[in-house]
Formats: sequence, C-alpha cells, structure tokens
Amino acid sequence: MIPDLCPGCFESGYKNGSCVRCGYQAHYDKLRSQKALPVGAVLKQRYYLGKLLGEGGFGITYKAYDLQKKMICCVKEYAPNGLCRRKEDHLHLELQSQECEGPYMAGLRRFLEEAQILSKLEQIPSVVDITDTFQENGTAYFVMEYLDGADLRQIVKAAKGRLPVDMVTNVILQVAVSMDVIHTKTKIIHRDISPENIYITRAEKVKVIDFGSAKQTETGMKAGLSVVLKPKFAPPEQFSSQMEQGGFTDVYSLAGTYYYALTGINIPSAPDRLAGKSYVPLKHMNIGVSERLSDAVDHALILNVRERTRTMQQFVAEIANARQVIPRMQPKPKPKPVPTAVPYVAVIEGSEKGKNWILPLNRSLKLGRSETEAQLRVRFPADISRVHCMITYLAEYQRFCIRDMSANGVYYKGQRLQKGIDYNVKPPARFVLASMGCVIELGVKYEYR
Repeated sequence: MIPDLCPGCFESGYKNGSCVRCGYQAHYDKLRSQKALPVGAVLKQRYYLGKLLGEGGFGITYKAYDLQKKMICCVKEYAPNGLCRRKEDHLHLELQSQECEGPYMAGLRRFLEEAQILSKLEQIPSVVDITDTFQENGTAYFVMEYLDGADLRQIVKAAKGRLPVDMVTNVILQVAVSMDVIHTKTKIIHRDISPENIYITRAEKVKVIDFGSAKQTETGMKAGLSVVLKPKFAPPEQFSSQMEQGGFTDVYSLAGTYYYALTGINIPSAPDRLAGKSYVPLKHMNIGVSERLSDAVDHALILNVRERTRTMQQFVAEIANARQVIPRMQPKPKPKPVPTAVPYVAVIEGSEKGKNWILPLNRSLKLGRSETEAQLRVRFPADISRVHCMITYLAEYQRFCIRDMSANGVYYKGQRLQKGIDYNVKPPARFVLASMGCVIELGVKYEYR
C-alpha cells in the first residue's frame, strides 16, 4: 500500500488505519469479499485500488486512483461467481475446475464486449466514460470515470417516492435523448435500463451505466438474442430469445423506470401483465402528472411492440409535447436531484428532552456538561461527564461514529461501549448515557437545498 494515501478519498494524511479527511477506517474492509483484490493492490503499475464499490455475479468494482493522471477513477474486474477463485498470492484468479473454462471464457468475451461498446459511446454525454482496458492476473479489467452521487433507485428511496415531476422528467429526457443517439448511430440497444443503471452525480450530470447486457444489432433483428433482463422493467420480447428486440425494447424499460421514479412503485412484470395484472395510470395517482404526460408513458408501456412507442425520438417528442417544452441535452439547472443528508443529535428522554443539534459532515463534536469543551451541551443528569462522548457523522459511509470518553459510560442496546473505542452505527440509533437519565438519538434527515 502507498503510505499516507487514504483508500477512501485518496488524499494524504492516512495514518494508523484512519483518515481524518473522509472518515475512512481500515476496519471497514474487514468484511471485504475474499475474492476481491486487497486494498492497496496496484494494477498495470498505474491503478491503486481503494475501497470496494460493489460485487455482482460477473464482476467486482473498485474505487481507484490513477497514479499517472493523478485522479480518482473506477476499475471493474471480471470475476464470475462459481467459476474462479483468488490464488494464495491474493492477486491472480484461477478456474475452480477445468469444466469452468468454457463458461469462464464466454463470460470474458462478454466482459470485453461491454468495454468495446462503452468505448464506442465515449462522445455521448450521458454515458459513463471508459478510459482503459487491459488483461492482468488471469482476468480482464476496464477503467471508467468515477461517479460521485447516487443511482435513481437510491434517490427515490431517500425521497420516499416523492420526487418532483419536472426533475424526474428532465432526468428521463436526458437518458432518452442519449439513447436515441446510441440507437440511431451505433445500433446498440442497452437491454438493462432500470433505476439502478441511471446515475445522477453531485454535479447534476445524468449517466447511463452497466452496458453488460447491451448488443449491437439492427432494430428488429431476431437473431437469437440472449435472455438477459430485470423482470420489473423488461418488455415481453426480452423473455424470449426469438422475439424481435430493438430501440422499442429500451423505450419500454425507460418508461417503466419513469413510472417507478415518479411513484416509488414498480409496474407488474410483463408476464404478469400478459396474465391480466395491470397498473394504475399516472394521471389517476394525484401526483401532478397531466393526462397527456400519463398517456405518453402508457403508450411506451404497451406490451405489443407494433403498438408501442417505436423509438426514443418518438418517446421524447410525446413527453415534450405533453410538457410544451423542447428538451435539451444540457437542460437549465434544476434543484439538485440528490437529497442532502442532514445528520442530527437529539435528546429524546431525560430532563433535557427536546434538545437537538445539526451535526456537520465528517466533523467530530463532543457531547457533555462542559461549557468550554462540549459543543453539544447536556447539563443533566449530574453523572454526565464534562466530555461524555465524541460523535461524528461519516458522510461517505452514511454511518455515525461514537466514542465513549466518560466515567459512567455510554450504553447501546443494553451493552456498555468500551471506552476510547470507535463504534460505527447505522442511523437511526439510540444510546443511553450514564445512569439511564439521558437518551440520545443519532439520525439523518434529507432535505433539498
């Protein structure tokens, strides 16, 4: 590992397994997958690997630092479940058995095909950029731009399905315009458009990610396309390898994503709809969607491909006509789609019940009786120490860190915390101070600013 370089934010000042800048702690990686490369591994003598971003059935994604360009990036490694394992050197992959060689190589070809597809789309603003592809350690990697923000599903869940119609519509239109360019210029269809694969950065950029299921094909081609799908967002043709697929396939998935982003509800799967299940049109849900906009979504969700909205261009036009505006690739700034986390500390039981404080991000504050030492002052009961505990909200990990510094203890779920040790908890969490006379809650509210 490169000394002094934090695996979380890649800033200097990382000492003793702790980063004072972003709050990263070395023990966060104790539960790191055994199949994943270790923190500090360097690929191609260039890419320094930090924390794990995600692990799926076919690959592992790492936050990384490009030592040449001096910038944060994202590295995706081909590592299919059940087919390979990490060797004792913790770097190279090897097959589980000789029988795995065929499926492993087939998956490797698909992995490299995704990289090739992304490289063809690098000039399209709403597609994640790929900057490098290489093979090493018995497998393959590609390097992408690092996206700092959240995917659409995370944003919808944080907002409890109450996102503004205009904001959601602008996101969907940006995706639709970019997908129209992809369909018409490259003949590539994504085949996996869903809330998880639409990413909104903190800079309000919309990005389409995960082209692992994408195929380059003429619209309407029937040449045995594989069955790859998310059941809630895939149209009927994706449930068969023989039915025609094309731009209209992505239109259906994007319309289903649009419906979910506005309501927090998934439409029934295509097989369930064919069996008779239905969904409530947006115009009947009292969420501020006009009849024309609702009808445009319904048109894109028709099960019969010959009656459905055929192209992304047509989908954009119908939505634009319903809004009576012309969509742009770069719309005027709107309220940030990513809700702002507002961590708080509140006294919920005791003589000072009702006291509460907003906690700054990634900054440690002391709670106790002292007027000069404690930023969060609780005077009663009398056995509260001058500085009773230290509280920090670690924004990147969405966790609170609490450290007991008292004589009479901090209790969590009936157990006394070990003094001087950092404990990380997911909010909301409640702690009892001293003689049970004071209960505090650590929680997070979400606001749009």
